[in-house]
Amino acid sequence: MTPPLPHRDGLLSRARIALLLAGLAIPWMTAAGAEAGDPLQARLDFSQASLRWPDRIRDTLTPPRWLPEGERFVYWSRVEPYRETWVLVDAQRRTQQPLLDAESLRSQLTQLIGKPVTLPPVMPFTFTSDAKALVFAIQGRAFSLGLTDKRLVALEPTHPVALSLMPGNVLSPDGGAVAVQRDTGFAVVDAKGTARVERTGTEDAPWRLPEAAWSPQGRFVAVWRDDMQGMHRLPLVDYSTPVEKVTWVPYSKTGTPLMRSELHFVTVDTGQVAPAPGDAAESYDWFAGWRPDGSEALVLQLSRDGKRLDLVAVDPGTGKRRRVLREERKDTFVGALDFVAGGWAQQVKPLPDNQHFLWMSERDGWRHVYLYDYSGKLVRQLTRGAFPVHAVVGIAPKSDAFFVLASAESGAPYDRRVYRGLIAGGALKRLSPERGMHRPVLSPSTRHFVDGHSTREQPRVWDVASTDGRPSFRYAKADTSALAELHYTPPEAITVKAADGVTSLYGVLYKPWNFDPKKRYPVIDVIYAGPFTTVVPWSYVGPYESVIAHSLAQLGFITMVLDARGTPGRSKAFQDVNYGRVGQTEIPDHVAALKQAAASRPYMDLERVGIHGHSWGGYFALRGMLTAPEFFKAGYAGAPGALTEEAVINEPNMGLLSDNPEGYAAGSNEALADKLQGALKLMHGTSDVNASLSTTMRMAQALVRANKPFDLLIMPGEGHGPEGRYYQDDVRRFFLRELGDPR
Repeated sequence: MTPPLPHRDGLLSRARIALLLAGLAIPWMTAAGAEAGDPLQARLDFSQASLRWPDRIRDTLTPPRWLPEGERFVYWSRVEPYRETWVLVDAQRRTQQPLLDAESLRSQLTQLIGKPVTLPPVMPFTFTSDAKALVFAIQGRAFSLGLTDKRLVALEPTHPVALSLMPGNVLSPDGGAVAVQRDTGFAVVDAKGTARVERTGTEDAPWRLPEAAWSPQGRFVAVWRDDMQGMHRLPLVDYSTPVEKVTWVPYSKTGTPLMRSELHFVTVDTGQVAPAPGDAAESYDWFAGWRPDGSEALVLQLSRDGKRLDLVAVDPGTGKRRRVLREERKDTFVGALDFVAGGWAQQVKPLPDNQHFLWMSERDGWRHVYLYDYSGKLVRQLTRGAFPVHAVVGIAPKSDAFFVLASAESGAPYDRRVYRGLIAGGALKRLSPERGMHRPVLSPSTRHFVDGHSTREQPRVWDVASTDGRPSFRYAKADTSALAELHYTPPEAITVKAADGVTSLYGVLYKPWNFDPKKRYPVIDVIYAGPFTTVVPWSYVGPYESVIAHSLAQLGFITMVLDARGTPGRSKAFQDVNYGRVGQTEIPDHVAALKQAAASRPYMDLERVGIHGHSWGGYFALRGMLTAPEFFKAGYAGAPGALTEEAVINEPNMGLLSDNPEGYAAGSNEALADKLQGALKLMHGTSDVNASLSTTMRMAQALVRANKPFDLLIMPGEGHGPEGRYYQDDVRRFFLRELGDPR
């Protein structure tokens, strides 16, 4: 996501001279090679290679799958000694063995497909309904591999399990049918490939299958019918021919109509498709699953402003709806974009008794687990304390236990570890002693769990842990040997105070591979600051902003990544700091952090500070240049958003425009165009349907009217994340030109 700067006369030659005088060599090039070639290009290439450093790690990233019985699971291995094949692990016996050696797997696939096969790094798979074979797809064809006979068999394209491997399709509980997403329509297809039910949609009214579409007994299939007819449309212009073509894309801007979704139920035996009408209020709706006996479907409805969340139960036979409970906040939000983008899936978890469910709430100031019955009565709060629970990751089928991922350790507010709790109540018991970010997958019995975990300093390892306290054993670990060529080292952790002088903030600093503490380095703040995600790395491979920061640091900068107040993952009060006032608290926190970090690090040159971000980060890069113009000397804003753009991104954190006009006005970058002092560059793709091109056009217009010089890169046909490295190199050249080299 980076472009090159304009080729101004004399610019590159001066840069080359400066680089040669600096004596900067690239690790994989000899000094003679660097001098003989283009030293600037060599630096850009090394920065690009550093951006791609996670690709050099071999890790077993395909999610492991537990067999229904026997405390055994299968994983796709990318590391020795079982590289590029499936491995069967027995958690009780603490053993593992490949189902098939890699050479045999490739040989059989080559014979069945008729040409040599290259095995991919990630190989999604599932099991047949009898759990006697696994099923996977490669080069557009599906195959089964017997767990006992090790036989590889090609499957018919219409086989339900084969179809279920395609994104959007959902297999029935008995494996005998599959609900298939077909463009704007859907079908329910049986084992013979015959469509029992089929519906077609339109671009403005498509059908959409939820992940938990099938009722537990397979009698009903839930499906959404979306209505986009009243939505605003973004114009996407194709400039590739002299006769321009315009495509109109539905997009809900702040204050404009939302997409409306109506739930329908398919009765599989009869083929009937009947609606379950909801109310007329605008909301964001999710299908959250079923009661275990299939008597009711569960739907979550978040109000447009994010202040109210309802759990609704729907009878699939009659379409009758009833509200089970309502979670509401009058002065802030219940759910924002982090909830919309996936957090909703953790909101409600039915218990096996069919009478109760677990519910997540921040009502006491921290995200915790509560026990309810289906009448909507609160039974008790199950977890409590000054820490957040992020997810319920398992519920014991025959006991009183449930399992969560939480940040419950003192002094480690962002670690995510596994804990066991009891429905009867009481303190959580920690099951993962190691620090860092854990990724648990519990067995069906919940007696064991796969635990993939890493820290900022330690690459990921994969353990099999017991939930009753027995010692774990390691079955795989990531191979990072290919990073040596890049001289990769983890970033330095920093802890600072926010602009309020009280709240602790956490971040990291990245340094060049050839860092010299006697030099003075220009500094770049790589910012995102969106109020719905964190960007500081706590695992070995962190969020993309941290990867960008590492890449830019290799050019000769000190770069910072920080999670300021207003971001999630801690207390509700921590995130609510910028509620209704996005854009007013974040930059002061970042400036305070940089000043504190530099106070004990004389190699950080705060006379040469830049700021860079993309999307929300683009908005905040602009924000830094306009609200702290004396501090930030150069800023590059990629695909910047605005508070008037997509409704779901803005309204839950800002309130509705009609209710908070002052907050929206205070967060406007356009209104501050006359404050610009330093060097500014904007980038936007003309086909961006996330942050529309109009945000950059309006900002450019405001800067022109304020008579403020700036640079602008328009990338025809590119979306929100431009492909290739043109944009990436442009960012690199911009900061090399504007901030210079270490001194």
